[in-house]
Amino acid sequence: MNRRANIFSLILLLAFALAASVPLWGPGIVNTRGGGDSPFLLQRIHQMAVNLRAGVFPVRWMPDAAYGLGYPFFSYYAALPYYLAGLLVVVGLDILSAVKITQTLGFLAAALAMYGWMRRLTARPWAAWLGAVAYTVAPFHLVNVYVRGDSLSEFYAFVFYPLILWVLDLPEGRPFRRFGIALAYAGLPLTHNISAFIFTPFVLLYVLMRRPDRRTLRDLGALGLGLLLSAWFWLPALGESHLAQLGAVTQGYFYYANHFRALNLVQDRFFFDYSLSSPDRTPFAIGLPQAIGAALGGPVLLVRLVAGRVGR
Repeated sequence: MNRRANIFSLILLLAFALAASVPLWGPGIVNTRGGGDSPFLLQRIHQMAVNLRAGVFPVRWMPDAAYGLGYPFFSYYAALPYYLAGLLVVVGLDILSAVKITQTLGFLAAALAMYGWMRRLTARPWAAWLGAVAYTVAPFHLVNVYVRGDSLSEFYAFVFYPLILWVLDLPEGRPFRRFGIALAYAGLPLTHNISAFIFTPFVLLYVLMRRPDRRTLRDLGALGLGLLLSAWFWLPALGESHLAQLGAVTQGYFYYANHFRALNLVQDRFFFDYSLSSPDRTPFAIGLPQAIGAALGGPVLLVRLVAGRVGR
């Protein structure tokens, strides 16, 4: 019975994730000019495909950018999902279809990763299904596609958050578990380097919250291996930063401190407002139901963790 419930909940979850991607499949591309710039996806994927057709790997240069002078975009912008989209173009798809398929696969992969992690935490398939559904329709997850548009890498980072935690929670004796941890963690900086900076402290805390033992040290070693596996991207980016003019991306509008949330960290209405019409109700915020759920669930989780450790 549990197996049938698991299969049925998975099928229903995939259908739900596909439903979240339906607006992508209208004519043309989703216009996000108000909060992002989705046409950038076309340019980036085209240049990725140009490199892959020429046998270039890793891809670091956009040869036709900057009025034909070239631009080292992929040296500094983590681009794992663009490799997927570029490969789809190389095998014969048009760029627009490659964009839509890649975004749709992002919805599916994130939902499945969250479901897998939730199944490690609960024996009830429908509880895992509910967690994965909530993750799929989390406001910022949808904002990355339908408001920002050009943030494909940040959208795909949502795949790796639960995937990393899922692999960390696998039983110790599972074959290739540590290599799986390394691969899952390597995927995050290769997908979106800023998300890796933000999420890594939470991953370390998640590992260290368990009782320190040899498994903890092995897991930390696996995460270190993941960092090494992704070094082909981040090491040249750090080593060659002095060769690029990076001031423009850390000043003015792009200065990070200008984007901290204050009282508008959480929207003040139950149903999320995705519009950009009001500066006091920005879509780059947390939904009220999600904030309430986190406020209620966080203490419960801490109590359960502490009780579990005391009971050992």
